[in-house]
Amino acid sequence: MKNSIKLLSLVLLSSSLIFSSCEKEEEVEEPVVTINTGTVSLTKQNNVTPDVWVYYSFTTMAELSGIDSSNFATSTDWDIAFHSRHVRLNGGQSGAGMGESYDAGIVDFDGLTDANETTFVKDSTIQIYAGMGDFGPIYITSPASTVFENAFDYDENTHPPTYSASNHVYVFKTQAGKYAKIQLLDYYNETGDSGYITFKYSYQTDGTSKF
Repeated sequence: MKNSIKLLSLVLLSSSLIFSSCEKEEEVEEPVVTINTGTVSLTKQNNVTPDVWVYYSFTTMAELSGIDSSNFATSTDWDIAFHSRHVRLNGGQSGAGMGESYDAGIVDFDGLTDANETTFVKDSTIQIYAGMGDFGPIYITSPASTVFENAFDYDENTHPPTYSASNHVYVFKTQAGKYAKIQLLDYYNETGDSGYITFKYSYQTDGTSKF
């Protein structure tokens, strides 16, 4: 009888240790990280010809070729595009996607940890410089984001105009409706040539609004 009691006690103790071990393993399991962050330096974008933009995808994390004035409005391959100091998103009047944005202002980039879902603005149209005419500069109407118009401060009285990042942080939705935040950092490359935009980003791949 005593041996039976000892055997039962050992079985119960062993089960308890196994259960406790499983609990500990579950406690230290790390959650899956779904946020992509980084800095991107784009190739030179055209700041003279108004219908030439550089298109970028957060799905492939790369610039895209084959997107131009003939198909940008119907393509769902791209998320954001750049021309001179202007930006367009794949949504609203700029595209077939769900892109829209808001200006969070000059805030700490890492400190912005949640997207505000009530203030997004869809792309409409802006005026883009298209060269000089007989009576002065010519502007054309083009689909783009009005929200990003403050991303670069510029001085048009210099020749050529000079650009400096305003340090605003922008929250936007990709063409698939996923959340991202971005801060445009520079308009020049390391040798001082213009038209080379650099930005940092945080992209939430799981579709939640947390950064």
